[in-house]
Amino acid sequence: MHPLLRRQLKKLGLTPEAPPAPDAWHAFCDRVDQAYREADQDRYLLERSLHISSGEMRELYERLKSSTQARVRAIARAVPDMLFFQDEEGLYLEVITARPEQLYAPAEVIIGKRPEEIFKPEDAERFMNLLRATLESGEEQTLEYWLEVSGGRRQFEARCVPVDYQVEGRRTLLTVVHDITERRQEETWNRLVGRAVSSAQEGILILDEARRIRFANPAWHRLVAGDAPSLPACIAENPRLWRKVEEQGGWREEVAVPGETEHWWWVRVDKVKLEADQCTYYVVLVNDVTELHASRKELEYLATHDALTGLPNRVLFRDRLGHALVRARRERRGGAVLFIDLDRFKGVNDTLGHRAGDRLLAEVARRLRRAVREVDTLARLGGDEFILLVEEVTHRRQLAPVLEKLMGAFREPFYIDGKEFRISASVGIGLFPEDGDTVDLLLQYADAAMYSAKSAGGGRSRFFSRELASGAGQAFELEQSLRRALVGDELYLVYQPQYRIGSGRLTGLEALLRWRSERWGEVGPDRFIPVAEASGFMDELGFWVLRAVCGQYRDWCRQGLDVPRLSINLSACELRQPRLAERVRELLLEYGVPFERIEFEITESMILGEEGASHRNLVELHRLGIGLAIDDFGTGHSTLANLKRFPLDCLKIDASFVRDVGRDRNDEAIIRATVALARSFGMRTVAEGVEERAQYEFLRRCGCDEVQGFLCDRPMTAEAVGERLVGGSVVCGCENCR
Repeated sequence: MHPLLRRQLKKLGLTPEAPPAPDAWHAFCDRVDQAYREADQDRYLLERSLHISSGEMRELYERLKSSTQARVRAIARAVPDMLFFQDEEGLYLEVITARPEQLYAPAEVIIGKRPEEIFKPEDAERFMNLLRATLESGEEQTLEYWLEVSGGRRQFEARCVPVDYQVEGRRTLLTVVHDITERRQEETWNRLVGRAVSSAQEGILILDEARRIRFANPAWHRLVAGDAPSLPACIAENPRLWRKVEEQGGWREEVAVPGETEHWWWVRVDKVKLEADQCTYYVVLVNDVTELHASRKELEYLATHDALTGLPNRVLFRDRLGHALVRARRERRGGAVLFIDLDRFKGVNDTLGHRAGDRLLAEVARRLRRAVREVDTLARLGGDEFILLVEEVTHRRQLAPVLEKLMGAFREPFYIDGKEFRISASVGIGLFPEDGDTVDLLLQYADAAMYSAKSAGGGRSRFFSRELASGAGQAFELEQSLRRALVGDELYLVYQPQYRIGSGRLTGLEALLRWRSERWGEVGPDRFIPVAEASGFMDELGFWVLRAVCGQYRDWCRQGLDVPRLSINLSACELRQPRLAERVRELLLEYGVPFERIEFEITESMILGEEGASHRNLVELHRLGIGLAIDDFGTGHSTLANLKRFPLDCLKIDASFVRDVGRDRNDEAIIRATVALARSFGMRTVAEGVEERAQYEFLRRCGCDEVQGFLCDRPMTAEAVGERLVGGSVVCGCENCR
């Protein structure tokens, strides 16, 4: 036998007479293969020694090799990693993977090629450096890298190890590659979460099953060391908390923690059980909500109390009245609602302004509060209206001492800005459950009783009666009908002409609102205007009038008519609207109405004493070129000197002064003074209610500029005005104005 083969067999523990064991065949065949290459001339010696032919030897070798490789591949494919078998020059000898989508290219493309033939230059260089470092060190080398594969851009970890095996005399290496994308993302996420938890302002605790602290973030240590040293005990010693956690899996609530100053904490506890760990954990979140709690209480107070007087407002009063009605039904007892309205309060506002009025209201609230019991609820509904809830009233006689104290609060004068005021109050009383057993009914009936007391002269009280119910119900129905009229076709305008004294030329038209109701018939402004003002939709009604006037102006212009100045009455609530001037400007531009063709008429009491939105609106309207007139001049309560503060164009002399011309010298003197005052301010004057020739002549002698009234023309429809305007300028047809 050839010495080389004998040495090979000896290394395997074999003799020519004893064939190798099955588990040594693979190594044996590899050695035999190498022996064939090194001693091919002595092959016959091996065949003779093993007593098998050369062909049989090759067949046995291939069978064993194929079987072994199949087993190796099956094991490798069960592993999630990719296996790359390369020689020292980087040539890929074998590629095994159970996830071909992680390969840069198909395995059959990679095998037999070097990295520079497959990858981008920078990637190929990186992989070759890994191989060289492994071969030089003879130890495992690691590389992390990103690679764009068929499954997308992924991050991999490669571990390269040298293999004690040569191919054609070249050393070999095995590289195990693992996709670490998800692992690195999870590690990044965990670091981010850890950073967030450490930076959080909320205290975060993790407790184990025995409720021992396993983790506490810096915020928790800061809280316990500072503002809330007793917080841990408040959580640990709260049996209701832990009972709910065990029963419901969690608990959250605001907790007050005593200390030098009371602190409020929002605490949340959640029961957690991880899938990989059967132990129970508790996650506790703690946040300081002391300021939020204080802000919430302040907002709740502001939402339920009157800012001026500090009394409960309408919202809180309705809530307390509702609860009182429930108690009364349950306990079969009664109570009373007293509606209190100040008499002549408007005169204070008109004389001294709203700031003085507010101080008076605050003083009234203080007196009323002293006059009622602590168990009673005194509230301010708004304006000069107050309301009182008295419970446990079984008979109206029990209210006599209450009414005596309320009325007594107004016996002494009030002093505002050094001036003395004497005011009284009208009180309306509704009893429950006999008058009503709902909040709305009681408020409505007490209000009706109050108006009855006020209409009787004020300074007195009235109990609600069924006779008052019909009147209150009618007022409510009238209000609802008027609201429907706003969107229907029951409202319409008529126009009162104004003529210049002397020439009789038409100078203006005053737009007057009328209501022809399907149910009530023709309803006068003296009935529906107070309803609109009391119901809070006077501004809607006023804007309807302005839009209707603008639309009519456009229609007349389209007919080729020369339209004179149009006067429109402006209510007090409209004048206080913050965007009045802007809304008027937009509407006039929409309909193409020149600003100078519009004049707003306002009453004297609406502006005197005003310093806020009303004054700003008058100034802005004047800047637009819109005319401003004082209606019913002389009937207000303020001094004439206040007129200097407002940009007015016209004073309208009230019909009450014109009516008694020739019979009352005082009225005549007021008219002469008004005309002189208007001239000194550069204003024109218009006299209202002129019905007699003698009135007209007196006004001419006084120097009054214009008149309006039945003597010249009655209010007329838009169609009638159009007929008058045909043909150019219009003069008064009564021949009195010439």
